[in-house]
Formats: sequence, structure tokens, C-alpha cells
Amino acid sequence: MQMRRIGLYTFWCSLLQSLAGCAEFGSNTDTKFDWLATESAPQHYPMEIIQGTFIYHGENEQGLYVPSGGTISSGWGHGISNHIVGEKLKPLPDRLKIIYFSYAEKQFYKGEFDLPYEKILTLFREGMEKDSRHPDYTKIMVGVAPGGTVVVWVAGQKQEEVFFGQAKKVDINPNVGFALPFKDKAEADAYIAKQLMNTLKPAELESLKKDGVPLGLWARYRNKYIWLPTFTVGHSPNELDVSYLNGEFVTDWDPADKKELKNPRPVPKKASFMTEQALYTITFDEFETMAAFEKLGANGKKVMIEFDPRMPRTDIRIRMYNDKESIELKKFVSKK
Repeated sequence: MQMRRIGLYTFWCSLLQSLAGCAEFGSNTDTKFDWLATESAPQHYPMEIIQGTFIYHGENEQGLYVPSGGTISSGWGHGISNHIVGEKLKPLPDRLKIIYFSYAEKQFYKGEFDLPYEKILTLFREGMEKDSRHPDYTKIMVGVAPGGTVVVWVAGQKQEEVFFGQAKKVDINPNVGFALPFKDKAEADAYIAKQLMNTLKPAELESLKKDGVPLGLWARYRNKYIWLPTFTVGHSPNELDVSYLNGEFVTDWDPADKKELKNPRPVPKKASFMTEQALYTITFDEFETMAAFEKLGANGKKVMIEFDPRMPRTDIRIRMYNDKESIELKKFVSKK
């Protein structure tokens, strides 16, 4: 009987230790996670990452490389590559080293940045605590844009910006940067022009030639306002999926949750919601919407975006208003 008690005691101790270990795996003591590195660039201004590394916390050089090579122009905040390399569970980064080329400017940029490790760690932990099998964040993405703009997002079920920085112009021999044996500058310039032609549509090339590169645009994307969506009488969607101009996005946003009004948000780029009639997907015109927010949301004023769903879906009406004036949006696109 005594031996049996000892055996049961050992069994329960082992079980409790095992459970404790499982709990610890999803607890606030974790510093390693299953994540991938990916890259992003604006749709109309192709880039090429020459070399990049997310340096692991506490390391001098060791980290996870950023996928490189080839032109990228998938859209701001849209990831491209998913290279599965190394250990499944990896430390999170506290630094980023990046060298990239802006085709529209014919310019190399280089930067080394300290990343907000504690913020990244908190986001990954909170995402794991919600659902360890389907955490909120599974990727860390770097976005590169003209003028030296560098952004880092944590991405997955939703996406949040954690860093915005400025890389410096550097002079790099194109033979070295692109790892190609150009005979002279003319041949290198011809290669760059060809990459632009292969990536952009004729109208985009003409716009680039005419208007140049809108330096500062990606900083403007980050401006935040106090706003909420609302719906005309008879329509009350339970939730929305919203992507923002700054590359962030959220899903299952409850517009009836008034406490959300306290949280400033970037300007929306796209919104999807389901009504009693159909699923609506709205793509805003970024310049029209930014201008409306800059006017209506100045000095911290509350702004509402009112959706008036109609059938067919292309007949939907949208207006923005504050306590004094209203602006009807005209340039958005409603998916058929």
C-alpha cells in the first residue's frame, strides 16, 4: 500500500509539472515564437531589398534574414515572401539592418534601427494568450518606400505598426548592389529603366514621369483621427474588417462599441461588412479621404463615416461628418 501511495504521488507530481510546463509555454515568460520575416513596398514605386536582417534580441549579428532580390511592389502593408528557415521557435528582434534600392529614385538606402522589443514581445504574448493555436501575430514585416521610409509591422490575424524610421542615402556600385556585371553606367541605367517598365503600367510610368515621387506620403498615411463608422436607419452590421493607409488592419471591429471612439485610428483604405442584403467591400480614394479627415478631424474633432447601403451595391452612399459639417465621398469603389 505504501509503495502504491508513493507511485501515485510521483504520478501526480509529474502530471502537475507537465501541466505547469504547458502553461508556461503560453505564459508571459515566453520569449521565443513561431514567426516569419516578410517584406513590403508601395504599389506604384517598386523597390528591391538588397540585404536585410531582423537581429534577435540580445544578439550582435545573429537573426532572421529579410527575403531579398527582385522588384517588389505589392502594396503598402502587403507582404510578399514567406521563407520558412531555421528553428520553428525563434527570439524576437530588437534591431533591423536594411539596405534597399528605390527604382523610382535610382537610389540606394541603408539603415540600422533599434526596434521596440518590449512592445513586440507584448503583442506576441497577448496574441498567444488569446489562442495559442491561432495567434494574432505570426510574421514581422518590413516595408521600404521612397525617401528612405522604413516601417515594421507585426502581422497575422491583424496587423500593427511597431516602428517608423528613416534610412540614409548611400552610394553603392550597381554591380555590387544588384550582383550583376554591368559594363558601364549606361547599362546599369538601362537595367533600372527596364525593371520599371516591367513592373509599372504605362499610365503609372507616365504619372511618375510627370508628377515625380510624393516624398512624405507614407508619413502622411500615419496621421490618426478620432472616428467611428455608422450606418443609416435599418442597417446594423455586427462587425467590420478595416485596413488602413498606414498598412495596419483589424478584423471583427464592433461599430457599436462606443469606447472605441477614444482610440485614434489612421485613415481607412478599405472596409468590408455584411448587411441583411449583401457583403459590401469598399475601397476608398486615399487622397479624397485624407483631405476629408484633415478638414473634419482637425483639432481632435470626432468624425463619423456614415454608410448608406443600397442595392445594387455600387449604389451605396458614404458621407463623413463632424458636429458642424458633412462631406459626401464620391471617388470610392464598391465591389459588385
